[in-house]
Amino acid sequence: MGEEVSLKREVGWFGSFSLGYADVGADIFIALGLIALYAAGATPLAFLVTSFIYICIGLVYAELAPTYPYAGGVHVYSMKGFNDLIGFTAGWALILDYTIDISLFALAAAGYFSYLFPELSHSLSFMGFPSLGVISVIFIATLILINYIGVKYSVEVSIALVILGLIIQGFVLIPGFLLVFDFSKFIEQLKVLGSPNVLSEVAYLPEVPVNIQNLLYSLTLAMASFVGIESIAQAAEETRRPTKHIPKAAKLSVVAVLISVMGFSILSMGSVGWEKLSKELEYSIAGLVKTYPVIGDVGAKLVALAGFILCYASSNTGVVGVSRLVASMGKFRLLPRWFYKIHPRFKTPTRTIVLFGLIGLILASFGNIPFVAELYIFGALVSYLILMIAFIKLRNLKEEVYRPWKVPGEVSLPIRGRIIKIPILGIVGLVGVASLLSLTVLFHARGRILGSLWLIVGIAIYVIYRRKMKLQVLSSISAQQITPVSYIYYVGALVRPVIERPETVIECVTRNLDKRFHIMLISILDPSEFNLDLSRIADRTQLYQLRNEALLELEEIAQKLRQLDYEAEARVFVGDAEKIVSVLMESGRIDFIALIRRSTEKVRIEKAHEDKLYRVISKYHGRIIVLRRG
Repeated sequence: MGEEVSLKREVGWFGSFSLGYADVGADIFIALGLIALYAAGATPLAFLVTSFIYICIGLVYAELAPTYPYAGGVHVYSMKGFNDLIGFTAGWALILDYTIDISLFALAAAGYFSYLFPELSHSLSFMGFPSLGVISVIFIATLILINYIGVKYSVEVSIALVILGLIIQGFVLIPGFLLVFDFSKFIEQLKVLGSPNVLSEVAYLPEVPVNIQNLLYSLTLAMASFVGIESIAQAAEETRRPTKHIPKAAKLSVVAVLISVMGFSILSMGSVGWEKLSKELEYSIAGLVKTYPVIGDVGAKLVALAGFILCYASSNTGVVGVSRLVASMGKFRLLPRWFYKIHPRFKTPTRTIVLFGLIGLILASFGNIPFVAELYIFGALVSYLILMIAFIKLRNLKEEVYRPWKVPGEVSLPIRGRIIKIPILGIVGLVGVASLLSLTVLFHARGRILGSLWLIVGIAIYVIYRRKMKLQVLSSISAQQITPVSYIYYVGALVRPVIERPETVIECVTRNLDKRFHIMLISILDPSEFNLDLSRIADRTQLYQLRNEALLELEEIAQKLRQLDYEAEARVFVGDAEKIVSVLMESGRIDFIALIRRSTEKVRIEKAHEDKLYRVISKYHGRIIVLRRG
């Protein structure tokens, strides 16, 4: 059996932000008119109430994702806080969301594409399938290919789409407030609390005013506009310097989404009003922009372009999210291990990318999936409910955990001789999510039936699989593999080939570093130190031989360290030592540089080499580890 391949860290802070924003920022393009249909003039209030819950969710992820930087997000935190069954339930609920996300937003992107290129879209119908279905199939197939060959390319697509989408949204919002917004009309609209119309999809209760029930129903749909920030956590294992980049990306996503959602909802109520907005719910923002004087027609086209861009980016994050989530569940034996297959070249979970990408593609091919649209919010709210409970529980674990960023606001209560820490935003989020889930179950007849069925089927699959593998259903065995970030450091140990004996390196590592550290054994071959002229073939051949010998030596050391249960790898670089160490430290690939303390004679022999490294090492004074001999 070959050595297990891991995911590769290629996502920076803006890429992480783009994944989170792309999944959430597109929701307003398909939700604004829909919310107005139920909430009427109170549409901004519906978004405002749910935005507080979204802030809580976003900040909780900003704390937990860098503390436990594993792909999988909420199912990892649930396993750590409770047991494997709770972890599976949270992950299974989210699988539903991500799969629907792929299809739903590919269809939305296809709709906007058809608006931009109507003649082309009409010509794309195929064998009875509607043109929207065919276009969305092409879109999803492209995403499967991009994600297959590397998360780097997938994230670059999201970054480009998000930047363009943000620019266009700014172009729409700023002129709108300057040209058509009427504050008095906005205040007048706010007084209409819920639509007075009876709508067939709402499971109304007797003796409760229709408008109030419509308003409550709108809250569940408004929350759908904020689903998706967990995509940042799904790529945690592929994010460079997750302790720094994930909190920054999560907080920035929260701010950007709030500006977008509240901006569009306030602008629309102060200009076109809820009735016109609800009648044009499929292209509500384009209808809003059409009312702009002079730039209305051009603006509507730009809105369609922004809608296409952000919806396509959201569909992409669905592929990223579900593939990492299912692969992670396979890794922790919540689902068959078959799902955890990382491609040796591309470093991506190719099986889950293809499988769930094809499921999304098949659903989208029919051109319409209203029968599962209600499940989108049901699955999210179930996972968010478990997230909030796990967050509170993890704050009270006995083990000391370093949190790179911590949600502010905490109350300590003495209970049964223990001090229980209660994060205020955790409680606010828990109450808010529980309330919205209750409203969803109450008012969404199809949602409660199909959502409950999805959970029952999933738990049955989990129980059968665990019994087949002779694992306890309520076991916490997987949680033992989840260690907080304070126990995972990447150390680059500088090893001089030939000069350092393998036994000495192994002794220094085992004596000074425990198994919290991932060891990257590094040898740097500087041609100038060996008096080699790379313009000569003979010297290049000699350098190639030296590199192979050094790599074999390091691989031997790494193998012996792995036999001692260390995580170890070997790397040989050719070039200027100062530049190479600087690049490694700045890239986030390693957290510390480890130097082996040498004997007096070796210090004299290697003085030139040490002097060269001193300049770069001095810049990272707090990130140097000296490995002392016995």
